[in-house]
Amino acid sequence: MGNYDWNLKEIFENEEEVEEAINILYKEIDNVKKYKGILGESSNNILECYRNLAKVLELEEKIYVYAMLNYHLDMSNNEAIKLYKKAEKMSADLGVEISFISPELSNLEDGKLEKFLEENKKLKDEFEKVIEDIIKERKHILSEEVEKALANYSEVFSVSENAYDIFTNTEFEFPQIKGRNGENLEVTSALFSKYLADKDESIRKQAFESIYSLYQKHINTIAELYLTRVKQRVISSRLRNYASSLDAATSNDDSTVEVYDTLLKEVNKNLELNYEYMEIKRKLLNLDDIHVYDVYVNALEQEEKEVQYEDGKRLVLDALDIMGKDYIETVKYAMDNNWIDVYEKKNKMSGGYSCGVHTVHPFILLNYINSSRDVSTLAHELGHTMHSFYASKNQNIINANYTIMVAEVASTVNEILLANYLISKETDKIKKAALINEQLDMIRATLFRQSMFAEFEKEVHSKVEANESLSSENLNDIYYDLVKKYFGENVIIDEDIKYEWARIPHFYRCFYVYKYATGITSAIVIASKILQGEKGYIEKYINMLSFGGAKGSLELLKMVDVDLEKEDTYEIAFNYFRRNLEELKKLINN
Repeated sequence: MGNYDWNLKEIFENEEEVEEAINILYKEIDNVKKYKGILGESSNNILECYRNLAKVLELEEKIYVYAMLNYHLDMSNNEAIKLYKKAEKMSADLGVEISFISPELSNLEDGKLEKFLEENKKLKDEFEKVIEDIIKERKHILSEEVEKALANYSEVFSVSENAYDIFTNTEFEFPQIKGRNGENLEVTSALFSKYLADKDESIRKQAFESIYSLYQKHINTIAELYLTRVKQRVISSRLRNYASSLDAATSNDDSTVEVYDTLLKEVNKNLELNYEYMEIKRKLLNLDDIHVYDVYVNALEQEEKEVQYEDGKRLVLDALDIMGKDYIETVKYAMDNNWIDVYEKKNKMSGGYSCGVHTVHPFILLNYINSSRDVSTLAHELGHTMHSFYASKNQNIINANYTIMVAEVASTVNEILLANYLISKETDKIKKAALINEQLDMIRATLFRQSMFAEFEKEVHSKVEANESLSSENLNDIYYDLVKKYFGENVIIDEDIKYEWARIPHFYRCFYVYKYATGITSAIVIASKILQGEKGYIEKYINMLSFGGAKGSLELLKMVDVDLEKEDTYEIAFNYFRRNLEELKKLINN
């Protein structure tokens, strides 16, 4: 084992140790369960219950992550599969055994939890956030009988999403298209993105028509599946006394409706930037007219050059050097001490991720194949890793876990810092323009596109809540009008794009996509302040990361001057996009 593989012995020496730990965990659960029925008798009971729970969660995380990482190294290994399945069952068992805590605390008389926090400093210092979350959600928790009924229906509620996934992933066979030399090319959902980025306009157009031909054919079935999911969320939100399904979703995200609405308002105010960028794309592609299937091509993209891992490491370290000594030394230590499993292996899990172990350190999975994109992925995953590292170092395991609202911020900050470093060091005008164009594409796809999706969701849910009857035709029209608005008059909005909503699986996780847009907005603001060298800002940022989930997500972001309910925050992001757009125009016009 060199520096390119995980050292999982840092978690457990061997599987015998894991088996022993599983046995210990089941015994330790009793230390949590002994408070069942008596939690509300004193603040000290709550404190001790949560302390015991934290110990159990630390052990459970070690076991689960060890089993998962072993499995992901070789997904054909039967012993690894068995251990992973055992860990999954253990986690499920734990979830059942500790499920009494939140309901029991929720059912205490009004004001009692607040009083407990006030009288017990240790409880407040260690577990204030989790108690406050329970207090906040009390009015949305129903009677025991209703909660039990809803729990029994939980599997039914996911039927529409499951049916959609099975239908579109296993029963859709798209028409083939013709390649450059007349050969037949297979079309799949995975290949679709590749074809849309192809320099050959014919391949882009054919792929576009191939994909949407099936969605058009089955649009009524898909519309019924989606509307069933929307109605389920609307009914559930009403039962739980939320003002709307959007209110329920943002509350569960540790966010607000105001964040959602401010995002959409500010994006709509700045759509001219997207129109301008589309016009630049048209000129770069040398097209008389630009269609919606043309917008994913990077006309300036250079021939891919190999970047060996050691060279990639140096680029990331140089780009992140601006973060200061403590940050960069930890990143270097992670690179040199087996926190990262670097290269592709047979039967290894594809993609990349970072997974924290509170009592050890985070572990990163990569599948490095010496592409420039791999360097960006390394920087991205190290962002997650540093967030987890600082949070685990400063918080107990319950407080260390941060929400999805902030989960992608640190990773995207690192990506932006790397992109700016590469742009600043590039001396070739065309290569520099290609790097800027790549960054603009990333922001466009995340900030503008995901906001368009978010606006579609809001409109559909609002109409269902107003008891309007919707059909596939209504959904198509809503989506088509939004595409026209977001792309402007100079882009030809081909009619088939009206079916695009039907191929977005995230819509079944209602109101999920807006967090991509708020996440990149937050990351741009933070990265901009770091790059500007604002005094004391990096210390503020690392302090924010160190809080993990011990504060509310919006409160955490305000610690680094990011207020997602304020217009000014989004203006910083759009000004960043505007500056890059101007720089690109200068480079390609000179």
